[in-house]
Amino acid sequence: MTAVAEGIALPTGRTATHAGLRRIARRIVVGLATLLVIAFLTQWGMIMYGRVVDGLAAQPIQSAVAAVGATADWVFHHPETYTWQKQEVAWYSVVLRLIGHSAVLLAAALGIAIVIGIPLGIFAALRRPAGSSWIVLTAVLGMSIPSFLLGMILWVVNIQVHRTFGITVLPATGYGLDWHLLMPALVLATRPLAQLTSVTYLTTRSVLSADYVRTAKAKGLRPGVLLWRHVLRNGLIPILTAVVTSLRYALASLPVVEYFFVWLGVGLALLAAVREGNSSLATDLTVSLGLFFMLLSGAL
Repeated sequence: MTAVAEGIALPTGRTATHAGLRRIARRIVVGLATLLVIAFLTQWGMIMYGRVVDGLAAQPIQSAVAAVGATADWVFHHPETYTWQKQEVAWYSVVLRLIGHSAVLLAAALGIAIVIGIPLGIFAALRRPAGSSWIVLTAVLGMSIPSFLLGMILWVVNIQVHRTFGITVLPATGYGLDWHLLMPALVLATRPLAQLTSVTYLTTRSVLSADYVRTAKAKGLRPGVLLWRHVLRNGLIPILTAVVTSLRYALASLPVVEYFFVWLGVGLALLAAVREGNSSLATDLTVSLGLFFMLLSGAL
């Protein structure tokens, strides 16, 4: 019996298109509302911070009322320029430049995590059960060690090498697309590395225990072909998802790492804007980070 005979109305092409457009419009409205809430919370926090710095009580309720007006002023009377490096620069140029600097650091950190974490997880799964103990230890340490502590360890190692051999291994601080990138990228890669190693290990072990892999192994399929044809292809989706998810951990550590290594990006500029009381720039940066998180969640 057909769906029409049963009285079930099948959606036409036009109806499906309208439903899709409504869904997209709803997501856009929700996204804009979320960004507006982020802007309000930033203004609210900046107002209370300013009052505390001036030695006054925070007064959350009064500050929230003032934040509503400040948010409206940010939306409808947004500054056209910011004073950046002793020059008047368009606001969007400042924000895009800072985002670009942070994107370079994030890309380098994620690249390090991918290059090391995925092979490490596969190797640990192939070496089980001996690999399971140290893979868990690596994941726990990577997720637990604070970024500033790991940065200090790298600093100490750098200084000791300089004192012992009289050579400067890596620049301690500063922005630059050279060796300045390595230490902050290593620190920022720690949590994504732990996440990727753990997910790759669990995924590879799960695939290796599947019946079709055991059958292929019993038929004498070479380990390299088995790894490429079955393990990597079938475990690729969760591993790629872990790559995107691990970026969230890097974003959470970004302000600390940029401040610690004086890397001129969104995190460092946001902390500087809060310290200087520049609420407009602070709101621009938090909203841009919120937009990035939303796009990242949509990609997942």
